[in-house]
Amino acid sequence: MPDWRDAVPANLLITAHKNGGILLGAFTPANQMIGFAFSFLGTADDTGKKILKHCSHMLAVLPEYQRLKLGERLKFAQRQAAVAQGVRLMTWTFDPLLALNANLNLVRLGAIVRHYIVNAYGEMSDALNAGLPSDRFEVEWWMNAPRVLERLDAAPPRNNWDTVMQSNTQPLFDIAFDARGLARVERVHAPQSERVMVEIPANINSIKAADAGLAVDWRMRAREMLLKLFGAGYIAVDFVFARREPARAAYLLTRQPLDRGA
Repeated sequence: MPDWRDAVPANLLITAHKNGGILLGAFTPANQMIGFAFSFLGTADDTGKKILKHCSHMLAVLPEYQRLKLGERLKFAQRQAAVAQGVRLMTWTFDPLLALNANLNLVRLGAIVRHYIVNAYGEMSDALNAGLPSDRFEVEWWMNAPRVLERLDAAPPRNNWDTVMQSNTQPLFDIAFDARGLARVERVHAPQSERVMVEIPANINSIKAADAGLAVDWRMRAREMLLKLFGAGYIAVDFVFARREPARAAYLLTRQPLDRGA
C-alpha cells in the first residue's frame, strides 16, 4: 500500500508549477498518466557564489511501463525545461545501494555525485525503504556539461566489467558470494589510485529479503567508504553493471576535475 504521508498535495504542485517549478507527465494514447517528474527552484553554492538550481523531488513510472525508458525520457524533458529557464544545475537524491538508479543517473544521464547524506529522511516504513537507514547520494546534474550533452541523442557506451578490472581502476572491496548466492564484503582496501571502484550489491532488495543483517552491513560498509572518498576529493562519475551470474555492480570514482559546462 502507498504511504500517503509521502504524497505531495495538489495545491502545492499547482503553486510550484505556476512559480517556476516543473511538473511533467507521461501519458498513454488513452490519456492515462503512467509517469511523472516534479522539481522546484532552489539555490546552490557554486565556487563561492549562489546560483539557481532545480531540486528534482519526485520521478516515478508505473512498473509495467518501465521497459520503455520513460524515466530517462522524463529526465531529459525536465532538463530541457530547466535549461530554458536559464538554470544549469539540477539535484536530487537516491539510495546509493540501488544499482538500477545508479545506472540511470550516472551512466545514462551523465550526473555526478560528491555528497553522501547519512540517514537523510530518518526512519522510513514503506516497503522499498524499511529496514535500512535512509542514506542518500545527492546527485548533481550539470545540464550543460559535455558529458551530459553527449547523452542527449545517444546512450554512452556501457562499461565492460572485465575491461574495468583490467584497467588502472583500484577495487576497494573484495567480494565473496555465500551458498545462497548473496554478496558480502570480505576485505577493504585503502584508496591508492586516482581512479577507484566501490562495489555494491546488484540487487539489494534480494539481500534485504534473505538476510536483513547482511543488508545493514552493506549499508554501513558503503557509507564508511563513500564518506571517506568524498572527503578525500573523489567524485562518483560512472557506474558499471555486469549482467551475468552472479551479477556485479560498482561505482567508479575519480579525483580528476570535471567540466561542468557554461
